[in-house]
Amino acid sequence: MKKILIYGDSNVWGDNFITGMRIPDNKQWVNILRNKLKKKYTILQEGLPGRLAGDNETIKTYKNGKSNFISTFRTTAPIDMIIIALGTNDLQTKYDKTAKDIINDLVWYKETIEKSYNDPEDRKKYFINNKLPTIIYILPINFDYKKNANTIFNENSEKKRQEIIKFFEENNFNFVVSSDMPLFDDGIHLNFEGHKKQADIIERVVNEYE
Repeated sequence: MKKILIYGDSNVWGDNFITGMRIPDNKQWVNILRNKLKKKYTILQEGLPGRLAGDNETIKTYKNGKSNFISTFRTTAPIDMIIIALGTNDLQTKYDKTAKDIINDLVWYKETIEKSYNDPEDRKKYFINNKLPTIIYILPINFDYKKNANTIFNENSEKKRQEIIKFFEENNFNFVVSSDMPLFDDGIHLNFEGHKKQADIIERVVNEYE
């Protein structure tokens, strides 16, 4: 059976703004997707609240996405498809990152997998039939920077988000942009309807790249 690694942040983990805890397993989009694809894929859920695409967190360093990615990949390898669902936390005003900074951090994941693939020892051990896994990005979803999430994001955060989307549109990447997603009242996290919608979107994408 084929394997998909989904490496992401709180929306992959299933953060519930209402309770401050995790939403039930059967309401998380990754598990909804797992049920949809269970005859064809094993899905590995690697989501962490607050995870960055980059390594800019100096206090809670476990949130640094780059630092933890290669060990996660090797632990779960070989993998047929990798979904990178990061970038939203990097847009928080406290990190003061440019759009180019975030783009470079996101691109790093694809480059790192390719670098590992080009190492003969790694290729034999961690890759299926000498093939690169398909790499798909879920770019940062919409957030409410005008009201509910205005202490975390601002108008400039949204401008950077659009710059990131434009870069991926103009370059050779597999990606999806989930726009107009239903959110909890925090204006950041997918609500139950948002998780259902995200599962439907990613199911179509996975089948497209199968």
